[in-house]
Amino acid sequence: MKLLTPTAPDPEFGRRLRQWRRESEIKQSRLADIVGVTQATVSRWEKGLQTPAPLQIDLLHQMMTRNRNFRLDQAIKRLVIHSRQRVHLIEDRSHRLLCASGPREKEWQRDSGDLIGMSLWRFATPEIAQAEKRLHGMGWHEHQADHLSFETSGRDGPPMPIVDKFILWERFFLSDGTAVRLTTGFDTSPF
Repeated sequence: MKLLTPTAPDPEFGRRLRQWRRESEIKQSRLADIVGVTQATVSRWEKGLQTPAPLQIDLLHQMMTRNRNFRLDQAIKRLVIHSRQRVHLIEDRSHRLLCASGPREKEWQRDSGDLIGMSLWRFATPEIAQAEKRLHGMGWHEHQADHLSFETSGRDGPPMPIVDKFILWERFFLSDGTAVRLTTGFDTSPF
């Protein structure tokens, strides 16, 4: 599928975007979440009334040209769930939990099923919040960086225990274009 980079509203771009989204079985609201806009904005793009910003065009192009491989997504989920490491997978921008390993659930002292779909941001330590602030300067969301390792003091009690001494974040994309972050905890530096 050929994708043009429009400089002004382009009905042809909108038609191709709508066709791809429907073939991929992605709702406008889901695409809006992935790209970081409102559902109304996606609708305006598809109608050719508005043009995405350059970074959004780049992300849409990557999504539209990437082969969807749901089996790979399921394999990743299985690997995370059955991992012997303290690991969990979240949506990169929203911090919503997608899945977690048994050792991570043990650390959290709760079943991850209660947290699936919820943002974990409210449980962030000061070090996690500081690392999150560093991502923009690294070009994290512009695909210039795909991992970050940092030291954390953790937390021993409420609202959720965090026992990691070091955390590694690794960013990649699921088959629907969703940017995700694999979060792995270590007792010693991973590098």
